Amino acid sequence: MKKLTSLLSLSILILATLSAGLYAEEKGKNVHRKSEIVCPEKFLKNPPLYFYCIYSDYHNHKFDSGIKKAEEALREIEPLYRKNPGAKVPNAKAGNARLKDDRVYKVKSDLHMLLGMLYFKKAMNLKSSKGKKAFMEFEKKLEKKGFNYFETAELMNLYIMKKLFPEAFDEKQKELYSKLLKKAGISEKELDRLYEETTKEEEKINEERYSFISKAMKELQTAVKIDPDNAIAYYQMGNLLSGISEESTGEDSEVAEKAYYKAALILKRKGDKTGYKEVVKKLKLLNPESRYLKLLKGKEDA
Repeated sequence: MKKLTSLLSLSILILATLSAGLYAEEKGKNVHRKSEIVCPEKFLKNPPLYFYCIYSDYHNHKFDSGIKKAEEALREIEPLYRKNPGAKVPNAKAGNARLKDDRVYKVKSDLHMLLGMLYFKKAMNLKSSKGKKAFMEFEKKLEKKGFNYFETAELMNLYIMKKLFPEAFDEKQKELYSKLLKKAGISEKELDRLYEETTKEEEKINEERYSFISKAMKELQTAVKIDPDNAIAYYQMGNLLSGISEESTGEDSEVAEKAYYKAALILKRKGDKTGYKEVVKKLKLLNPESRYLKLLKGKEDA
């Protein structure tokens, strides 16, 4: 299974690297600059704008910047939370912007949720730059031998197929594979070395990825512990667990379903029909036979 995962990772890396070269555009082409918004240095100086800046980092894939901002905001709000969780956050309204709920514990819960979202997004966007570099160097070597995009992709796909399904590797494929190796002036051992190099790097990336996923889960759990009515935090927890359920156990799927279920209950109680439908839709996609769907239907019929 480990070998299968590694070879599939190599396959994805190959396609991503080759496609990037195939569809590369000129720098600066069709770029529209937006007016810059200056983010406040301190969260409590302008909480609505600071929240906007964290969300902006999240959507623009500036995960490290967003994590730093969220952690700074949590440090600032912690003394207020310890003193009085139900108190109002200062400067909750700034200009036309205002916090949805300015109670300290609500704001702290949302900050933990945002931090969890950032950690999870960062985990899912981690890429092996070392492995990519190794393949790009190999690709350049093939280009000098007269290989184009399609021939390089075909050679690597045949290599992966031979390694994964040797019994299904027919004579026609063997002949083409040998022909491409000969044209490239390399042996299969060189492809093995490329595979080993990318595998080692992928293992490091996976370790880092799971570390960020663990941090994300911890932050989301903290968010719902502080505010059990934080439906979005439960929803994000469901997204996280359903996103990793393919490589995990059925237990993770069960926990994801339960998180969606809790989010749905809260949204239904608050009268948020749009949000409720969206969560139910996610739950159906995850498991059309989920017992939580039946529980929700029972409450609708009641």
